[in-house]
Amino acid sequence: MDRQIVADVMDRLGLGPMARRPLSTLSGGEQQRAVLARALAQQPRVLFLDEPTAALDLGHAQQVLDLVDRLRRQDGLTVVSTLHDLTLAGQYADRLALLSEGRVVADGTPAEVLTAQALSTHYGARAEVVHGPSGPAVLPVR
Repeated sequence: MDRQIVADVMDRLGLGPMARRPLSTLSGGEQQRAVLARALAQQPRVLFLDEPTAALDLGHAQQVLDLVDRLRRQDGLTVVSTLHDLTLAGQYADRLALLSEGRVVADGTPAEVLTAQALSTHYGARAEVVHGPSGPAVLPVR
């Protein structure tokens, strides 16, 4: 049964052809999918992800987050993730909590949380927040 679960997860994540390769020979995106596969093989109801897009280029970051979003919808997973990229957070999250100095300073929908005022107040950032069809995008302003 365990081997079948692992095989199913690897197929769902497109890792079948890489099954025998050492993790160190995989690209960054492939490594992130392999780590995700390891977690999903445990059949969790809640998935905690710490910076799942760290060190990934934009394309691979989108692939990982698209995959997590698809699995969340298909399997009914609850996903709790940390993301420093506020645009990706705004585009993929249903709800956000903005942290500053170890405390939650704002929580709600991405549109409610990601505001130029909140980013200025809590992070000292000069930014414009543009609302698009997939959610808010945070643009730094010089």
